[in-house]
Amino acid sequence: MRELRLRATISPMAVSTTPSVRALVKNVVFQRLPGCLRRGPTTTKRVALTFDDGPDDYTERYLDVLDDLGVPATFFLIGEYATARPELVREYLRRGHQVANHGYDHTRFTKLGRRALLDQLAKTEDALGGQLSGRPWVRPPHGSVDATSLVSLLASGYTIALWSVDACDYDDHDTASIVERCSPPNVDSGDVLLLHEGQQWTLDALPRIVTALHASGYECVTMHDLFAE
Repeated sequence: MRELRLRATISPMAVSTTPSVRALVKNVVFQRLPGCLRRGPTTTKRVALTFDDGPDDYTERYLDVLDDLGVPATFFLIGEYATARPELVREYLRRGHQVANHGYDHTRFTKLGRRALLDQLAKTEDALGGQLSGRPWVRPPHGSVDATSLVSLLASGYTIALWSVDACDYDDHDTASIVERCSPPNVDSGDVLLLHEGQQWTLDALPRIVTALHASGYECVTMHDLFAE
């Protein structure tokens, strides 16, 4: 099966936000696929901040910044990290954030058979202590899915949570570039912003991102609340 990769390869200092034709076509497909969430309602000025790959040593610093800014976020957690740091899983929830599944060891779902995939999901759910959003949510590592993994996820009752704005902070460590990608006019109503934990440059960008969004009249909510409109 052909793998669908949502990330674009960029140079470390790139600031272009123009999507490729291939990415636009892919986004249309995901936008129309039942059980797959990429961009929320555009009727109100709300956006969702999402963070992948925690918990880690930076987690409490991220949570402190979000507390200071007064905004909630959605965190997609790696199961083996959550198993090792259960106190941080509880801390996300205590501070009013949404937690969801990001696989157990960050293996691409396209590299796993159905049984191995479901085992990864189940172990991660155990580490999370379940989810409070009804149907469990999952974000495939690297955004990589194919027909087999899509069918397995949807048939198992998962909501597949993707994104519409990529901070590219996994490649680009320049704070100003990250802020630009995640601020108006590059962000619009209903957008889901993809960022990552464990990175000083992302942590440095976060207050500037939220300040820019608030200055343009946007409210930051969890991904669950964005789609619950």
